[in-house]
Amino acid sequence: MLKHEQQIIFRGHIPALDGVRGIAILTVLLSHFLMREYFASERTYFIVQNGWMGVDLFFVLSGFLITGILLDSREKPGYFSGFYRRRVLRIFPLYYFAVLLTWLTIIFIEKAPERLHGYDSFAWFFTFTPNIAMGLKNDWLWHSEVFNLNHLWSLAVEEQFYILWPLVVYFMPKRGLAILCLVLLAMGTGLRNMTDHVVGTELSVTAYTLPFCRMDGLAVGAFVATALRLGWLQALPYNRWIARILFCWTGWEILQIFLNGTEHRLYTLSPILFACMLFLALSPNPRGITRRICENGFLQHLGKYSFGLYVFHHMFEYAWKRGFGDWLLVSGWPPMLAQTTYILLAFGGTYLLARVSWALIERPFMRLKKQV
Repeated sequence: MLKHEQQIIFRGHIPALDGVRGIAILTVLLSHFLMREYFASERTYFIVQNGWMGVDLFFVLSGFLITGILLDSREKPGYFSGFYRRRVLRIFPLYYFAVLLTWLTIIFIEKAPERLHGYDSFAWFFTFTPNIAMGLKNDWLWHSEVFNLNHLWSLAVEEQFYILWPLVVYFMPKRGLAILCLVLLAMGTGLRNMTDHVVGTELSVTAYTLPFCRMDGLAVGAFVATALRLGWLQALPYNRWIARILFCWTGWEILQIFLNGTEHRLYTLSPILFACMLFLALSPNPRGITRRICENGFLQHLGKYSFGLYVFHHMFEYAWKRGFGDWLLVSGWPPMLAQTTYILLAFGGTYLLARVSWALIERPFMRLKKQV
């Protein structure tokens, strides 16, 4: 029997991980709902808009959960077919609803099919490769004056991970898989820097969206899942204190970047920060601070609807800004009050769409997952 401090929960449904997902979506929503016009200082805006790091938290969590599922099922029949069917039922319905709705809007309402050529072709979205188009173009895509789908690049990265990773997990021994994860973690940083050098742009869209440049978040999550199943982390003396110290150190470094530096090192530090946070959330001690935060009811509730919240929040960005954002800018309200009002209204609209999506699209297909 391991000592209480060394016991770690990492199988089955873990409520704290719903809260981790809630933290991720909350930070992404806040960063996208912030309007630059309300901030007098570029430094202040730089600090508060870095909620994009919530995407890295999603990557770390996906790497952890998917790798754990694959490791626990690779000796069972239907390893590949069962995994791919479940991913299709979870991701495809809402993703393709958003893509088809936007495509039909461009063709039949905006009547602007000329926008859908080259890197802006919707073939990239239909094949889960818009991030590749963005990387080749080194810019965001623009199609519609009604809907914005640029944020779907991260879902494309995850889908590309889902396609390849089951093969890697199936054929590699656990020890080799753990070492590979560490190699990929290091490679992510190196390839990002190399890509920026080749492109000739610091913090390029290319380095931000291409899968091999963002593999470190997925890899570090996969490492945690694999190392737990090997018993490495449990055998590490004072493992939780090490995680706490590493969490505080990376958090301090990120704070210094917010206050004094540039954004570049955030790409490297944020996956490590979130891996420590994930590890601490797995504590068997219900009084642990990280676990208690992640088991907060509001955060778990957001985590439940996080997929719909993510898809719709940026998709309807133009609607939120035209509906009340532009009016708030000229309303004469104090900037903080106007910004807070915009966040609440945009969140409310996104939340309603996510609830409808859950009831009509996501949940019916998720019920089918139990049959495969």
